[in-house]
Amino acid sequence: MFLKAVSFKTMHEREIFYKAFFKDLRDETKYRNVEPRRLSADQVKAMALVWEARDLSVGTIANYLSYLRTWCQWTNRPPQTVRDAEYYYGEGSPLAHRRQEADEDHSWIAAGIEHAKVLPSIVEICPYVGIQTEFSLKFALRPKEARCTRPHEAVIAISEAIPDDIPEGCAATHCLRVEYGTKGDRPRDVPIVNQEQWDLINRAKAMVAPGQHLGRPGYSLKANTAHYYRVLAKVGITRKLVGTSGHGLRHERAGNEYHASAGVPPPVRGGTAPDRKTDRKARAAVAKLLGHNRPQISSCYLGSPVVMRSESAPSGRAPTEAPEDNHSPKTAPHRDEEQEEFQPTTQGEQR
Repeated sequence: MFLKAVSFKTMHEREIFYKAFFKDLRDETKYRNVEPRRLSADQVKAMALVWEARDLSVGTIANYLSYLRTWCQWTNRPPQTVRDAEYYYGEGSPLAHRRQEADEDHSWIAAGIEHAKVLPSIVEICPYVGIQTEFSLKFALRPKEARCTRPHEAVIAISEAIPDDIPEGCAATHCLRVEYGTKGDRPRDVPIVNQEQWDLINRAKAMVAPGQHLGRPGYSLKANTAHYYRVLAKVGITRKLVGTSGHGLRHERAGNEYHASAGVPPPVRGGTAPDRKTDRKARAAVAKLLGHNRPQISSCYLGSPVVMRSESAPSGRAPTEAPEDNHSPKTAPHRDEEQEEFQPTTQGEQR
């Protein structure tokens, strides 16, 4: 059986979860004598009720059920041992579905913050954080990916790029290889398509030595992460204050990419695509830029697909949403996708 590779973070979280799960199963339910290798459907259902009573989020419960499905694979338990959240909580429950479509724009510009205007203030406090935000905006990088970028080694020829990452008809000659700090430790390549991106890369190369990342020299990844958010807080950019954070620049770049491809703003910015084909093409471009395999994931950044008309709709009447997305629950609350594993503690130790 093929087993998908997972990150060290996921493996660590699974280990913590399994220990806590079977302890809670013994302490919080009627199942005092539990044999982990013989996990039953009734036991999972009992724990689902415990999670509901603890007021856990839909995302947390979805992760827990996913971990249990993996456990069942490892221990050869029947697939029906772990069901979907809807089975335990009912179709109408807010715990039944993970929300996958944004209903508001989490970008900086939507929060009234123009990156170009606030950048000098950030650079004055810390030039390393400043250039990290530029990479997030121009290359749609997560904050951690921007911090871990090694500009001298990151530029590769288009011929060396991952084929699936390159849009059809792309005229770029080089790509930025996003390799360190990525979610799931999966590398991706972002085509370098304009002079602004080249200028940014050249400035980054002038700032750090070959082999060095864009975090402050001599500090661990954890320290650089904390420093990044402290600097943003000093210029008034926190989710509590303005509703966005460093990850909002990735949202902003995603929205800009959709606008460039579709010719209209994304739904979260009030846009309406002229037709379903244009919307799908633009969403696929955004998903590719962000490094996601499924175009549907772009809805977390762009909002629910909305089109003016449909090829199959009767004349004069058009559905407001693409039918294939009707099953999708509405809006995913934004969260930072920071992960602290995979990176060595100092620049000299980075792989």
